Amino acid sequence: MFVLIGLLSLAACQAPVPVPPPAPPPGVCAKPAAPPEAESLKAVLAYADELRKTLALAQGRTGAEQAQAAAQLDALAAAPDALAEPLKAVATLSAARLAELRRLQDSVDKLTQQLRDSQRRNEQLNEKLEALKAIEQTLPVKR
Repeated sequence: MFVLIGLLSLAACQAPVPVPPPAPPPGVCAKPAAPPEAESLKAVLAYADELRKTLALAQGRTGAEQAQAAAQLDALAAAPDALAEPLKAVATLSAARLAELRRLQDSVDKLTQQLRDSQRRNEQLNEKLEALKAIEQTLPVKR
């Protein structure tokens, strides 16, 4: 009986021989190896440099510069590369801030134009008032 238990315990401890995975069929590429750390770091730094340049471009006062910066920020936020992932949140936030800045600048421009129109209208009314005063002074005095 001890012999039977010993044989069963030895059989239970023996692991089956692993079967090697099948070779990929011809013409199918194996998964590319992960890029080395140095290459990953260079790619992340390239994305960071692109983000820095885009933010510098966004500081421009012309609408064309800001529109170009917004397009670059949107492209960076939508980059499919996994290495751009750490910068996507910053790019998205920067794009939102830039859109808000453009909206506020458009509002300032509109209000500035309204102010100019009001000042011009005020000057015209003052000229008319002065003309009426001059006419009033030339009228004969009633007694």
